[in-house]
Amino acid sequence: MYSREIGGKTYTFEPSGGLLNASLVMQDKETDSYWSIINEEAIHGAAKGQRLEQIPGSEKTTWGDWKRRYPHTKVLSVRHRGQRFEHDPREGYATYFRSDETFRGIVAKDKRLDNKDLLFSFHHDGKPYAVPFKAFDDGGATFDLGGRQLLLYRRQDDSFYRSTVAFLAPEGATFKRRDDGWVLVEGDRVTARFDPETRTFDNPAAEVFHGFDTYWYIWSLTNPKTEILGR
Repeated sequence: MYSREIGGKTYTFEPSGGLLNASLVMQDKETDSYWSIINEEAIHGAAKGQRLEQIPGSEKTTWGDWKRRYPHTKVLSVRHRGQRFEHDPREGYATYFRSDETFRGIVAKDKRLDNKDLLFSFHHDGKPYAVPFKAFDDGGATFDLGGRQLLLYRRQDDSFYRSTVAFLAPEGATFKRRDDGWVLVEGDRVTARFDPETRTFDNPAAEVFHGFDTYWYIWSLTNPKTEILGR
């Protein structure tokens, strides 16, 4: 999810109908510029070079997982589907997810990873990064990012439909494994605890960090100077 407020202006976004290396391109109504979500900036038009800002508010998950956690969720449905809002029994994307097939045969030029290697990707201080899922220990992993510790959490049995969650520790603090989860340690004190059910910390000192899960071929074609962590 991205903020509509960019450079002091408010933008209204809609799908452009186009793709960049198999990833969504948006179009704004105010300047008719095109914005790529894979490099998080305007790539054509009067707003070219303006950066998108990720904000909290979205989570990739399945309806079944969400309903177990929030059983009283109100569904804003179309065509009056109401209680019939369930998983697609045909699994329309299953063949794509389970095969080596790429979108329209597009392949990565950067061969450090395989085309369909899954990864958590993000930009930090203007530089692109990627962490392959195979670099994760079961239940998460930590990495150094500009002198601060980055925690990425996902379980080995998590599906593609479930987001990796990420947190940055304050300077000088570290994330430590405890039982089935993690804690944030500042000095000699535990100041935050991770709940694996809600996948959140109970203290905002563990700063939520934004990125998204995708395939290597999609990410690398638009971000050719990506640094790979945990390889």
